[in-house]
Amino acid sequence: MAVYDISSIVISSRIRLARNIADYRMPQQITPDEGYSVLKKVAASVKDLDDFKVYSIKSLPKEDAFVMQEKHLISLDLLEKDYGAVILSSDETTSIMVNEEDHIREQCFLRGLELEKAYEKLNAVDDKILSSLNIAFDEKLGFLTSCITNVGTGMRASVLMFLPALTLSGEMNNIIKALEDKGLCARGVYGEASSFEGFMYQISNSTSLGKTEKEIVGSVKEAVLRICDYENRARKTLLATRETEITDRVLRAYGVLTNCYTLSASELLKMGGEVKMGIALGIIRLKDNGLLDKFATSCMKYNLSKIAGAKLEGEQEGIFRAAYVSKMLKNQRIK
Repeated sequence: MAVYDISSIVISSRIRLARNIADYRMPQQITPDEGYSVLKKVAASVKDLDDFKVYSIKSLPKEDAFVMQEKHLISLDLLEKDYGAVILSSDETTSIMVNEEDHIREQCFLRGLELEKAYEKLNAVDDKILSSLNIAFDEKLGFLTSCITNVGTGMRASVLMFLPALTLSGEMNNIIKALEDKGLCARGVYGEASSFEGFMYQISNSTSLGKTEKEIVGSVKEAVLRICDYENRARKTLLATRETEITDRVLRAYGVLTNCYTLSASELLKMGGEVKMGIALGIIRLKDNGLLDKFATSCMKYNLSKIAGAKLEGEQEGIFRAAYVSKMLKNQRIK
């Protein structure tokens, strides 16, 4: 299979593992005291990992917690748990959510198509937890989890992909159906039920029962490489048949991003996707082609407030986002 430009298609890889401690009820049923007890046990199980730090959600300033959420280090559900916590590596590639949907949600994010490396890193953390705690496990079913789709390995392997050509050609509908037939699925940037803003798709396994962890990683990677091949072919067709239309879309989006007075996060994702498409197709060149991917985090509300040095309220947020994006992009284009 000839894939010639994975770097402009695959954004990042993630491995997530769900675990529960056998001696406690599931997080939906435990009391705060039990929740704090779970937290102490999980923190103790990884205490030998020097580069990890424990952050209690209750003690974190609200703004800092939302910054973590916008970086996908923690979930919105965890923010609602007074006895929730995150154990975070210093490089922020690995995090362990405690008392979210399961007692333990371990995850590792890496740039590019690095599923095996992410699995290797997270597996070392998981081994520490499994050796220290009495984790709920059934000989036939595997790891027992709060959601039935995670029973088995408890693994979700996912890859974030940028697929403008397949989207514009209408082929993504068929690909999504084909993924479902193979026990895989496509979700938006923000997970289940989220839309595919900015031509972004998360490709992952749907269930974790009946396969080993390595088999799940292999099946997701195989699907991702195949989709990369389809996207590259669709890009060639797009340029050959709709070059004027696509060029106009790309340059209009760049013009808006560099000149608008107010800009919502949703508009940034949409128009940023158009400009990214132009970069991938060679229509426009930037000095830093990864800048638009960085905006997906830095220009969300709470991360943007940190850049501004003040809490952004109401229309202030959109005005500051527009000014910041314009400033960052205006001198980026290579003529």
